[in-house]
Amino acid sequence: MKGILIIIVLLTAATGYSQQLKVENKTVKNEEGNEVDAWVAHLDQTPEECMESYDDFMREVFEQKTEKLSKTARIVTRTQFHELSSLRIDQRAFFITESGGTGVAFTFSPGYDVHFSTKTYTEEFKNAERFVKSFVKFHYKDFYSKKIKSIQATVKDKESTIESNDKKIEKNKKSILDNNKDIDKGSSDAGKLKIRNESMEKENLTLTGDNSKQRAEIVVLQEQLTKLNESLKKVEEF
Repeated sequence: MKGILIIIVLLTAATGYSQQLKVENKTVKNEEGNEVDAWVAHLDQTPEECMESYDDFMREVFEQKTEKLSKTARIVTRTQFHELSSLRIDQRAFFITESGGTGVAFTFSPGYDVHFSTKTYTEEFKNAERFVKSFVKFHYKDFYSKKIKSIQATVKDKESTIESNDKKIEKNKKSILDNNKDIDKGSSDAGKLKIRNESMEKENLTLTGDNSKQRAEIVVLQEQLTKLNESLKKVEEF
């Protein structure tokens, strides 16, 4: 089973985000410097973001609290994960900075110097692959959901701006019409009214230009939402 590689890479240029769905079997060094078989997830986010996802994953999915091994490692101790084995284990996660992202190495140890691997506890180690893939799905679903929510809020703000601008434009148009009526009637303030009209006409041009800009930005954001939802769908299928 050594060298088994599962990888799907999606580039979403329109959104500015890349998505790497990748889990592989590798040997890594644990906190004591010993080589241990691991399942390594390769993610596109920073180690800090991945650590936060790992903590959330353990808390929300398994109701387990993580402990800090070091600045780049976490552990869940003496826990039975029914998806893996009937044994209680220590599950470690090592966060390794990579080019463009982070490698998260998962090791599984039922004893102090005993680990799930390609040679011992092989069935459990196979199960551990699915465990790590479920973390990858959890991580990206959370990541994309937050991005989608943020973009949706931005779109809503821009739509509110457009609505507000439209109301100002209509109000100015009504005032201009009323002023023109007074001017036609020979109002003594005709000069002032003309100046006000010119000011409101300029404001309307500015507001109309801003609306065009806001609408163009909404189109781009909606395209990003489409891409993010497509990536989210790929995560569900992983």
